[in-house]
Amino acid sequence: MIQFLRKLVDKIIHYDGEAEKIIFYVTDAAKTCGVRVLDAGCGYGRYLQPIINAGLKATGVEINSQIVSLNRSAGLPCLTVEEFKKSGEMYDVILMAHVIEHFPPKDLMQFMDDYLDRLKIGGRLIVATPLATSYFYDDFDHIKPYQPVGIAMVFGKTSAQVQYYSRNKLTLRDLWFRRSPLRISHTRGRYLRIPQRFILIAIDLLAAVAFALTGSLIGTANGWVGVYEKTGETRQ
Repeated sequence: MIQFLRKLVDKIIHYDGEAEKIIFYVTDAAKTCGVRVLDAGCGYGRYLQPIINAGLKATGVEINSQIVSLNRSAGLPCLTVEEFKKSGEMYDVILMAHVIEHFPPKDLMQFMDDYLDRLKIGGRLIVATPLATSYFYDDFDHIKPYQPVGIAMVFGKTSAQVQYYSRNKLTLRDLWFRRSPLRISHTRGRYLRIPQRFILIAIDLLAAVAFALTGSLIGTANGWVGVYEKTGETRQ
């Protein structure tokens, strides 16, 4: 019974509609900008196949060469970082899904600029990333959560006082916040199979039900997806 409830709660908690929103933003951007899509940091190609199925010309880039090989074996077009740098192709839409939170600020600016150099003026960058939550650092290699206002300080046409500015300029065109049920994160029952864990499961279930019944009102924002237009560039 406990296992069943645990699986039910996990299913509700982890269904947040983000994947559908990302695919919608990519396909919607392609209607205006063009069909050449680059998935930067594509991992195992979670978004590549749906984007291709939508009739777009999608290519993934992945730093892990073994994952690149697996993607190619599955029939997905995927490049190593070195191959991408040599290709010289320009793109209409770039997707960075759960990538930017793995970089410290200055390294992130350089990473994004290197890819934005290959996005045409008027093209769209779609970013999906988590917000700062009590379980943000559960992911071992998460470095820093980023918010839309921070991206605007470095990549926007602003006079914000920051240490550095990007050579590519972005304007936010759309924004969606991911919401999930409330959770109790720091408790022994999250990590140990102790008898009292059924209380935690029951609380999670109630929170998940409240989340569903109120249309996510009783919940928390734990991530966002932003659509940016490349509106300019300053070569250095």
